[in-house]
Amino acid sequence: MYYISPRDMRKNRADAVHMMYSCAAFSNNGIDVELITPKVKRSEYTVEKDRIFDLYDVPENFKLTELNTKIREVNNKSSALVLLINRFVFNFIYVLRHLSSFRAKNVVVYSKCYTSIIPYILFRFVGLIRCKLVFETPFLSNNNYHKFIMKRMDAIVVMTTYVQEFLINTFKISDEKVIKCPIRFQSDYHDHTAIDKIAKRKHLKWNTDYKYIVYAGKAGEKSKRIKNFAEASSAFTDVKFIVVGATKGLQEEYSDATYNNLILYPFQTYPEYLNFVYAADVLVSTYEDNLYNRYTLSPGKGGAYLQSENPVIFSDLPCLRERFPSNLVSFVKPDDSNDLVVKIKEILDTYPVYQERAKNAARFVSKQTFTDASKVILDKLNKILFN
Repeated sequence: MYYISPRDMRKNRADAVHMMYSCAAFSNNGIDVELITPKVKRSEYTVEKDRIFDLYDVPENFKLTELNTKIREVNNKSSALVLLINRFVFNFIYVLRHLSSFRAKNVVVYSKCYTSIIPYILFRFVGLIRCKLVFETPFLSNNNYHKFIMKRMDAIVVMTTYVQEFLINTFKISDEKVIKCPIRFQSDYHDHTAIDKIAKRKHLKWNTDYKYIVYAGKAGEKSKRIKNFAEASSAFTDVKFIVVGATKGLQEEYSDATYNNLILYPFQTYPEYLNFVYAADVLVSTYEDNLYNRYTLSPGKGGAYLQSENPVIFSDLPCLRERFPSNLVSFVKPDDSNDLVVKIKEILDTYPVYQERAKNAARFVSKQTFTDASKVILDKLNKILFN
């Protein structure tokens, strides 16, 4: 299996975590996997290739190939057009250099990138390669570009009912080609021994006399979800609100100390990220109410939240209701800091009740691993592609 990524793996984004765990999980099920990813040049953040597996805390059981793309980030960030051209051109070159591999019928190209899959479609159309094409999509728009790609896939993997029905009803894809992936969490390699919250707080230099509410997710500047989280912090005194993964722009945005209980931390490696998650009292993952978040959102780090045995708060969106049982997590109105305040107070006032729910959530996560979900995908792919 060649797994085609739109992301460079040297930056620990939620979707990058998802792809690293997916590749490791396919490999755990006995598949030879090669992850093909662009290499991005950064002036302020560098992780050497031999440390990428440590960054995500996954076994080095698959091959990782970085395409020598001309993509830059930070101050001289490449434009969207440059990103598109690089993904297309360098995948095109890669296929040309490995034609013999892609001519094998038992080879699967498994893509999460709309642009990067195009060279494989073109080469197969002219008969230069014969491999199977599979796409895993979290979201689809009703446009000819997405339709063109979906029509040319041998199988399509989806996470939500909304996308599954969209493919069948809007794009008229045969339901036999659509694979609904089971819910999966990054709990494959989780140490199930008791989490020492005091030790985690000591490591982070947190005061044990305070309660800590943690948001650990996308944290860019001018974010509405961070604004709501910050506003909620004003309703408390002996409670600290923590944002993990704040960009420099976000840190500058909140540098005036308007919110006394708000503390921002920069990007963390995944193992260090877990220290923040485990040290928390309550974990928050709120999202804006838009079409994507309403029907196709699949939080990449939801597993870390639920396996922490801390109470978790999500935005009340249909796709999150579908994926996370309400007897395990709490839901609040999207874009509503007041409702978030009410729910946090309720949890802190009746903490033993919510802590028991959190322990049940951790048990739920431990039984829904990437390795287990990947076995389901592989079994269905074998049936669809190789009968």
